[in-house]
Amino acid sequence: MKAVIYARFSSDNQREESITAQARACTEYGRRKGYVIVKTYTDEARSALTDDRPQFQQMIQDARDGLFNVLIIHKLDRFARNRYDSAFYKRELRRAGVKIESVLEHLDDSPESILLESLLEGLAEYYSRNLGREAMKGMKETALQAKHCGGIPPLGLDVDQDRHYIINEYEANAVRLIFEMYDNGFGYDRIIDELNSFGYHTKRGGPYGKNSLHEILKNEKYIGVYTFNKRQGRTADGCKNNRRQKPKDEVIRIPGAIPAIIDEDLFNRVQEKMLKRKHNPEKARQKAKTVFLLSGLVTCGVCGTPYIGNSATNNGIRYGYYECGARDRTRTCTNRRIRKKVLEGMVLDEIDQSIFAPDVRTVLVDKILDFYNQLFSQSDDETRYLEKELKRVQTAINNLLRVIERGQASEALVEQLARREQEAALLQQELDRLAARAAISLTRKDVEQYLDDLYERFKDKENEEQIKPLVQQFVDNVTVFEDEIKVVLKIFLVTSGGGGPLVDVCTVKDFPYITLKYNDLRP
Repeated sequence: MKAVIYARFSSDNQREESITAQARACTEYGRRKGYVIVKTYTDEARSALTDDRPQFQQMIQDARDGLFNVLIIHKLDRFARNRYDSAFYKRELRRAGVKIESVLEHLDDSPESILLESLLEGLAEYYSRNLGREAMKGMKETALQAKHCGGIPPLGLDVDQDRHYIINEYEANAVRLIFEMYDNGFGYDRIIDELNSFGYHTKRGGPYGKNSLHEILKNEKYIGVYTFNKRQGRTADGCKNNRRQKPKDEVIRIPGAIPAIIDEDLFNRVQEKMLKRKHNPEKARQKAKTVFLLSGLVTCGVCGTPYIGNSATNNGIRYGYYECGARDRTRTCTNRRIRKKVLEGMVLDEIDQSIFAPDVRTVLVDKILDFYNQLFSQSDDETRYLEKELKRVQTAINNLLRVIERGQASEALVEQLARREQEAALLQQELDRLAARAAISLTRKDVEQYLDDLYERFKDKENEEQIKPLVQQFVDNVTVFEDEIKVVLKIFLVTSGGGGPLVDVCTVKDFPYITLKYNDLRP
């Protein structure tokens, strides 16, 4: 039985050793149960109130891909302290045939255990929220004294030994430059260039970006106003939301509590200009109607930053282009811009020539069928192995039953029997999945008809709204280098069953799709 471990600690007075201890306990638990631990996922300083945890999300995806059968956690609150997320992701794991086992909370599938699990999850969520409330009380007391409440101070300000704000003159010059240039009509790009020419960096020592400039220009601390609890840290469902402001009666605001870096007149002029730019309806209208077919698919081959779609006006004509995000936001990459029509045209031609061209159709269909047959032929070996394992487990179950029937039952034997029966059920579940997959039949006619249907939708290239989903379906990634552009295609092949370890499987509505990288199928 293949198992994985998930361990996590948040910033609630926990340390990295917490993860080590969790993993050790989970490993020992898995050894006692006879599991094979294939991977350990860890999220450091991540709250379970949100599902914004990279390793957690990777674990869920690996479960969907069938990489393990059991998830071992130290306690239920390591999985989630939010009951909605807990229910949602447990359902996802159940769909993938994965069972969750807790080292410290021994729960089975009985109604009593289900009730106990719900109570434990509710208590964990209560603990987390209560801890946050108590922490907020302390921070509010600190804020009422106009003291720094943690984190990195804003650019231009430092914190003294008593946690009061003081001016950092070197950084304050950068702040004044930003406000004065914006007031004089300069845009973010020109301001970033000027900051770079003077050698200024952010508080973390990195290059300036457009988002960081926006936050600086909106910060009242630069006119001496201390503010706390102004922004919503998270939405009701636990997602981060630092832009949405709280009601005024919840905000602590103390004018004159901080030494000012700029005067109020300059600050107010900047706010008016930012508001006008934000509510420019013509700019919003022009931006909204541009459809970028390759959104999220293009990466810079020089620095690895995703390319983004943008637009500009030249001689009264508006055109779209793709640009490296590092060049656009932080001015730290010099890789080229590419006109939208040029890059998208190149990719559309590649799809036409590599997938839909008549001279490659026969070879492509053969390759798809070969790939498909090779994939499902591997099920035979896996089935034989699972049948052997099921027979071994069933023999163990029969032996335990004979001992119990002779009146030699003990708590340890009953627990061992329950584990063996659970193992047998999971093995049978996996055998049933393989049997369903083996029943799938895919003919040449099926593949040809599928490609024909796709091409009928793809032919109308002028209808960008219609073909964008198809482009997103066919293109795995596009990498823009200084001297070449690399395009990797893929094909989604509709089947009536699940996939295997050589393919990616995702479900759209009730239809499983097997993703085949076109490079593996190239004629």
